[in-house]
Amino acid sequence: MKRLLAWSSIENLGIIFSGVGLAVVFHGVGMHSLAALALIAALYHSLNHACIKSLLFLGTGAVLHSTGERNLGRLGGLIHRMPWVAWLTLVGALAMAGLPPLNGFVSEWLLLQAFLFAHEVPRSFINMILPLGAALVALSAALAAYVMVKFFGVIFLGQPREPALASAHDAGLLERIGLIWLALGCFALGLLPTYVIGALHIAVEQLSGDSLPSTTAPWWLLMPVPGRQISYSAPIFFIALLATVLITVFTVRRFYHHRVRRAAPGIAASEV
Repeated sequence: MKRLLAWSSIENLGIIFSGVGLAVVFHGVGMHSLAALALIAALYHSLNHACIKSLLFLGTGAVLHSTGERNLGRLGGLIHRMPWVAWLTLVGALAMAGLPPLNGFVSEWLLLQAFLFAHEVPRSFINMILPLGAALVALSAALAAYVMVKFFGVIFLGQPREPALASAHDAGLLERIGLIWLALGCFALGLLPTYVIGALHIAVEQLSGDSLPSTTAPWWLLMPVPGRQISYSAPIFFIALLATVLITVFTVRRFYHHRVRRAAPGIAASEV
């Protein structure tokens, strides 16, 4: 389990260094606002990765403490035995997969926005290379999503693969507190990106002298480059997602009458 997370850390370090390199390129050609955006994205992703990966490592530590098992292939079905650990680890897995409205999405989205302006760099060779960087960042994000789905599914879903897993127990109170505050951090960093960017902007100005143009956008609307028709609102996305889930649950409970058809295995549907 921990080896998989360690390889994931290498992938995230690649994303962070991509942002730093892009900031150096923009700074070198005098595109200071885009340099600030790329460096903010790199710092934001560093902060996100610290929060997400700590949550995932604590989750795997809780699984190891409860089951004594390190091998992914011998786990499974732990969501029934360890629901607290399962749901809190799911927050970290979704954030690491880069799904909105969690924090992993914001920093990767900011970095991709910076890559989209690579064609404005007045160097033909760099114009040819930077789109490849954007493609690699998008590919790594897609692979991270696949790995996190596999990571969570193998450990917590399906059926237990070893009889000893029947004695697994959920996390204790202190373990839950350690997981909860990191999961809340994933939500806070994802839902309030404008405040996080405002704090990081101060560090970027002191570090490189680059700065983003001032904006009059409201706190709930993230516009990485003012004047461009590109924006993202994490609170609105979260409200829409929550409303969709609630409507779906209400509809299923209202119209589904729990009628179950049972048949012996191997019997065709036409024979039932």
